[in-house]
Amino acid sequence: MAVTLTISETAAGAAAADVLAGGSTGIDLGQVTNGQYSPLILQSANTGHQDLYIRHDAVIDPITDVKLYLAQFSGTYGGANSAAADFATVGAYGVADGASAASTANNGDGFSRGVHIDMDWQVATASQFGYGREAGGQMRIFGKSYAPNDGLSLALAFDLHVDAMSYWNGATEVDATTPVTGQIGISTDTILGNRGHFRERFYLNTAEINGGIIQFDTVVSFAYTA
Repeated sequence: MAVTLTISETAAGAAAADVLAGGSTGIDLGQVTNGQYSPLILQSANTGHQDLYIRHDAVIDPITDVKLYLAQFSGTYGGANSAAADFATVGAYGVADGASAASTANNGDGFSRGVHIDMDWQVATASQFGYGREAGGQMRIFGKSYAPNDGLSLALAFDLHVDAMSYWNGATEVDATTPVTGQIGISTDTILGNRGHFRERFYLNTAEINGGIIQFDTVVSFAYTA
């Protein structure tokens, strides 16, 4: 039988359904100001991010080969240019970030740009989205090359990191006992965990001159046993 994913903003919540420009639903990351990021609480403290949780309805086997990548917006477009142009822009942001002197998680130097994810659900606030975390695979920037994966297609998608896996026991999120990169267990699986939990931000560099609404898809791919 088919397996259905739910991507939510809370551990046990309904599927994310923010109303987007154009009328489709999804995740609204909010307004971004030059030299900052969104969602933003207090830049100096590196606070603010969008939590996203992945769970599924399989009842026997886990899902495997869970990956993340960006794609052209598939809903009713309501941005400032076109869905194709937005996808190209977001990818170019990642390339430019990778070629810049960016080094601060809170964009304090103003060089960071594009879509960043942190795939450690327990990372400390001060450390989240830190560039030093790229070496371990927890932090990724879509469009930046990680020899060769750049997160802009299924073929070059980023694996959902082992540190993203958690177990929701009905009241509290706890660490999975023996998590595995790219695997999310069934609802009762305390070993692999029953959730993938990552954080997402959109960064804008100080010198950016283009404004307006940008729309794109964050895609989750996976394999399953029927």
